[in-house]
Amino acid sequence: MSSVQFIIFELEQQQYGIEIDFVNGINKLNDLKISHIPNSPTFIEGIINLRGKIIPLYNLRKRFQFQNNTIRKNDEILIAIVNDIMIGLIVDEVVDIVRIEDTDIESTVTLFSSNITNEFISSIAKKDDQMIIILNAEKILTVKERDIITPLIEK
Repeated sequence: MSSVQFIIFELEQQQYGIEIDFVNGINKLNDLKISHIPNSPTFIEGIINLRGKIIPLYNLRKRFQFQNNTIRKNDEILIAIVNDIMIGLIVDEVVDIVRIEDTDIESTVTLFSSNITNEFISSIAKKDDQMIIILNAEKILTVKERDIITPLIEK
């Protein structure tokens, strides 16, 4: 039996997970200055300069089409490397790092019909009576979105 480590974070009182291998760091939003980019997709809040690197910020509340999608000063940013691009994912709070057994993870393909699943959600995990939605980090950015943000971060 094998297991995978995940960073667990909350959005609107629901827990989500992303494999730890994709995460490069965690920062407080209130410590950073956001530069807004005109004509960018609505879920891209802007870019930040983090230790000399330009990083686009994704508002996951907007990406997931939540009603309450404004960012707050106490939000946190998960710095992730997705398809060789460093991005910041704005989340309510990072709550834990956990190891989840493969037997406690179910693919969304087996749970739902294809017309209601989301391409960036890979599975659902069970951990201590919690349901954790596992994100497919490699699918968070579409090809079109990569084409939009790549010129912003290249030097």
